[in-house]
Amino acid sequence: MSTVQNDRTTNPYAGLGFGTTGARVAGKGDDTLDQQDFLMLLTTQMKNQDPLKPLDSTQFVSQLAQFSQVSGVQEMNASLAALSTSMKSSAVLDGASLVGRYVLLEGDRAALATDGTIVGGVSTPEGATSITVNVRNEGGELVRSMQLTPTAGTTLFSWDGLAADGTQAPAGPYTIDAAAVVSGASQAADTLIADLVASVSIEPGTFALRLNTPGAGAVTLADVRQVF
Repeated sequence: MSTVQNDRTTNPYAGLGFGTTGARVAGKGDDTLDQQDFLMLLTTQMKNQDPLKPLDSTQFVSQLAQFSQVSGVQEMNASLAALSTSMKSSAVLDGASLVGRYVLLEGDRAALATDGTIVGGVSTPEGATSITVNVRNEGGELVRSMQLTPTAGTTLFSWDGLAADGTQAPAGPYTIDAAAVVSGASQAADTLIADLVASVSIEPGTFALRLNTPGAGAVTLADVRQVF
């Protein structure tokens, strides 16, 4: 590059509000260099170059490409920031619509409230002809056994809190297990428990939606098998 002097003839920045280093002169604007300024600077620099020592045109092209790349990255960052804000707003709206509703989650433990019920489901094995759901107390003793007719996907059940002898079972935690008959043989089946969505929260940064339930704690939408 040729030596730049501080005069109109050899200073490509003269009259543009820039000093010899390319920075704006104090009092004539901010310190930012936008694309229009860059192109004006580039054109003036080419017009005022030393004819005996012409500047390498490939350097101009390289500088312009770098400037365009930085400008593109800044625009992309702005677009991503807007998209993140939109995603957060969407997650909040989705979560708010679930508050107060019940979701079906994988699990085998549920709490029976006084005069309450326990609602759940069984992942129905393919080809199942019958399903048995067993309710056991904390000591592992069988409290109630229910026979269900299988339905595709998920077979729902509801326990009214009555023991096998017709008496009211005490409030407290219970364990649920299930077995399905497939091709004449019994096999264990996965159980699901209905839980109330008490509130929702958004993970900072990731904007991941968390459903806060009294039984299973904080769960994600991926954990939900059914909403009702």
